[in-house]
Amino acid sequence: MVRAKIARRLAVKRTAERSGDKLFRDKLAIGGWSRLYTQLKTRLGNITKVETDRLANAVEALPDSFALWDSKNNLITCNARFREFFGLLNVGLVPGMSRRLVMSMGTKPVRSTVIKKPIGQILDSTSFEVLMSDGRWLHVNESKTREGGTVSVGTDITALKKNAQKIIENEKQLRVSVSDLRESRRELERQKQILVELSEKYSNERNRAEAANHAKSEFLANISHELRTPLNAVIGFSEIMQHGLFGNMTEQKYAEYSRDIHESGHFLLEVINDILDMSRIEAGKVDLNFEHGDICEIFDECLRLVTGIADTKNINLSYKGPAELSCRHDRRALKQITLNLLSNAIKFTPEQGYVTIVASQKQEHLQIVIKDTGIGIPDDEICKLGRPFEQVENQFTKSHSGTGLGLAISRSLVELHGGKLTINSQLDLGTKVSCIFPTVEDDHDLTNKQNAA
Repeated sequence: MVRAKIARRLAVKRTAERSGDKLFRDKLAIGGWSRLYTQLKTRLGNITKVETDRLANAVEALPDSFALWDSKNNLITCNARFREFFGLLNVGLVPGMSRRLVMSMGTKPVRSTVIKKPIGQILDSTSFEVLMSDGRWLHVNESKTREGGTVSVGTDITALKKNAQKIIENEKQLRVSVSDLRESRRELERQKQILVELSEKYSNERNRAEAANHAKSEFLANISHELRTPLNAVIGFSEIMQHGLFGNMTEQKYAEYSRDIHESGHFLLEVINDILDMSRIEAGKVDLNFEHGDICEIFDECLRLVTGIADTKNINLSYKGPAELSCRHDRRALKQITLNLLSNAIKFTPEQGYVTIVASQKQEHLQIVIKDTGIGIPDDEICKLGRPFEQVENQFTKSHSGTGLGLAISRSLVELHGGKLTINSQLDLGTKVSCIFPTVEDDHDLTNKQNAA
């Protein structure tokens, strides 16, 4: 505004001089210019002071450190952030102090690194990073002024440095993780190759085992068939001799021998029949003929067949359940299951014990339980039962003959029915063998289970 007034007055003066206005010249001659100069000087002085204070306040309010040095590297001005960064808060700084003196009075940096400029870039400035003793990092940029002085601006980059350090550490951890993953991948590849080789070996061994099992089953089937023919003759001739069909034997010992031959022949025939049945089951050559009918008559028939053996030990045989139970079953297989379980129960039950058949039917299944008051089975031995030729070894069982095939055959036949056989037992209290059969199952499902077995 003042400058505009001065410009207008000068323009009026020139116009008056050109037009020869004497009155205007007289006014100027009477001290007009003197008063105008004084006013202008006063106003310009006030304006310069206000702008200087305003600039000083702005520099002081900067979040970065600021310092201005003249061409001789002497201090012109600096702000509080500069004094704070370099430990000069308690030092009296005045303009004109040399830069070397100022920096010697403050905290010396731990490290100062010049930042290289990109190739081909020509700038009249220098940048460097400074690490202070308190752990702070400063990015200082120094530029030249027109008069040859230096402007130094420093920014606190401690947070950036920490983040950069974290990034570096994370990259290191990432490299380690990537290296571990690569090593794990190589290890997995090695293990995969080993598993492939083991799988091939397992497949070959399984095929060999299946072939050997098939050969064993074929051998047992053939040898059992070959043994049964002469054994039937031995049993038949021993019966003839025992009953004296062609005359009585004079020596009593001959009668005892013929009885022993007959009993041994029957035992061998039972063993051969069990082996033949087991081999046929393992070979998958058992075909069940299912029919709907009452199974209680099967229980009565089985109880009559074992009554003679039970009476010799005064064992009480009984049946508990409905008078009629109709379900879908294979008559021969169910009879064989019941006879095997009854025979085992009677064999391992002491004199004057009890053997009971308990049958019940629900919507989902039919349950047949053979209970006895025998010697029982240890818990750690139960898991072995049901496998071919597996027997519980104790003092009581050693006195009884057997191959361990009866329970295995029963379990297999129950599973061919789509059912399940379980054993529960306590030492000296008895054993309970449960056979659970499904009540509703179609022919297709049963055929699949037979093929799977």
